[in-house]
Amino acid sequence: MGLDSVELLMSVEDKFGIRIEDSEAENIATVQHFADTVYSKIIVNPTDKCLTQIVFYRMRKAFQNLNLTELEIMPNSKISDLLTQSELKTNWNRLETELELKLPELVAIDFNPKLDSHVKIFGIKTIKRNSPVTKGTIRDLIDWTISLNFEKTIDIKKITDKYEVERIISGIISENMGIPISEIELRHTITNDLGID
Repeated sequence: MGLDSVELLMSVEDKFGIRIEDSEAENIATVQHFADTVYSKIIVNPTDKCLTQIVFYRMRKAFQNLNLTELEIMPNSKISDLLTQSELKTNWNRLETELELKLPELVAIDFNPKLDSHVKIFGIKTIKRNSPVTKGTIRDLIDWTISLNFEKTIDIKKITDKYEVERIISGIISENMGIPISEIELRHTITNDLGID
């Protein structure tokens, strides 16, 4: 484990008030495995409330209050179908204000979809650009928003299910390692995919 991995592990342990043994930590390969390891060490308080449903209704109301779309907003709706390209930045900021929650930061390719997915130097593709946030769905946006705002959206002392642990882990990785939340997937390996040594 590198220094970044150790720092990340300590942040997660502090946040959840748990201890992950060195032998367990060495075997954590993916974000999902990290969440599974944490989940196995906490007490769960099941509830009949569904966090994703609560945030979905809140998000749908925010879109409707801003009159941003005539389309029906569903979990599988693409963000790019709901927001016009011409006023994307303004409407994204308005949506964030209406929700009173932090949204993922938009990237260059969100504003100019014609940009190549890689930055070229001397005609050779070198650096991969961040994936466009607006290519995600409302379901993706809900996950990202919950992760970015886990301190507001999840009561860490009353975790209800594994989903909440997954969102908190993703949020901590994004916050501590500076990785855009839209670039973190549960299947990603900590070292190879996310570049955390």
